[in-house]
Amino acid sequence: MRLNKFTLSIIGIAVLALNSLVALPASFNDNLSAADKAKLEKGEMVIKNLKSVKNMSISNSAPSVQKVIDTVKKLKPAYLAEVIKVCPYEGNENLLESFESSILDVSSYVGIPYYSERAEEWYDLYSSAKVISKTKTSNGYDLVADLEMEPFGIINTSIHTERGSDYFYYESTNLNKLKYYDKYTCVKEKNMKSLVVIVRVGDSWVLYGVGAVDAPSIFFLKERVETSFMNRIKTFCTFFFNKNKGKLN
Repeated sequence: MRLNKFTLSIIGIAVLALNSLVALPASFNDNLSAADKAKLEKGEMVIKNLKSVKNMSISNSAPSVQKVIDTVKKLKPAYLAEVIKVCPYEGNENLLESFESSILDVSSYVGIPYYSERAEEWYDLYSSAKVISKTKTSNGYDLVADLEMEPFGIINTSIHTERGSDYFYYESTNLNKLKYYDKYTCVKEKNMKSLVVIVRVGDSWVLYGVGAVDAPSIFFLKERVETSFMNRIKTFCTFFFNKNKGKLN
């Protein structure tokens, strides 16, 4: 499902493809393997499909991180994936502002390339993206947007962001039911979320994205739905992680 892909895009915005080694901050638990940690230290992304909330790798007391964890726990998702990136603070001092600007540019979601494993073809993640309303809050923005994604049609989406001196928080939620080719209801209202948090930890930025979906396990759709959701999360995050590449070095 392309909404998860949306999640991927959002997460991807903030990440810079840095090749230098990064000292891994103490923000992760034992769910992160030695191999995963080595990838993060080399500036690479780690993307994982998770069985449950208990398998999430983030472990940080920052309120913005706890908000992500609590939101996912409350949703109790059937499908869950995380995307992680770490980059140095030095040379990337404006990362939060850059990420916010990119993620709020909803029209840029159109044209994000998505590869369908089932069809073995490339598609646009979103075929259209229109902002319905946008409100400035004390520390961020609240938006409502219509995002068109096949095979689910228009996804009426709420987007909430917050930015402080050392963190950025993003959350998107579907406001309407999602139907698979207009036949089977895959996701009910407010049961699909894309979450991104960027938090400064010492000399590093920790970028953490989550795609979470509470969807019924329809036996003949389960594998397709899971693959579609997870691949879209990865696509969305990867796109935005690389979008600012070279700008903040």
